[in-house]
Amino acid sequence: MSDSEVNKFGHIGVQPTGSLADTAKLLGEVLGGLAFVEDDRRRYDEYPAYIAERSGLRYALLGVPAPEDDLREDPSDDFELLIEPVTSQRGASKVDVSDEIIKHIQSDGRLTCWALT
Repeated sequence: MSDSEVNKFGHIGVQPTGSLADTAKLLGEVLGGLAFVEDDRRRYDEYPAYIAERSGLRYALLGVPAPEDDLREDPSDDFELLIEPVTSQRGASKVDVSDEIIKHIQSDGRLTCWALT
């Protein structure tokens, strides 16, 4: 099965290192030069976000919503990294790349992260 026949995805918790912008910059460095930019289109509704794209994948680092907009069951101050295909392949199998990305981030040592379900 080739990469074009799978939809890669991931959902990772990230401990903040400063502001959302600071953490996005550091995460981009750790992930090999990804250039995160602020999501001024508000694709993730109440979540402020920074987005980067590479090799057909979108990386979205989501911040913490404003208290009045926070609908999570267990609110926290941690950030979330979502990984999803820029264009989803219909009928393709799904492959969770969370563990692979977590290992890469942790091997650098500058950020703390974990898998989210």
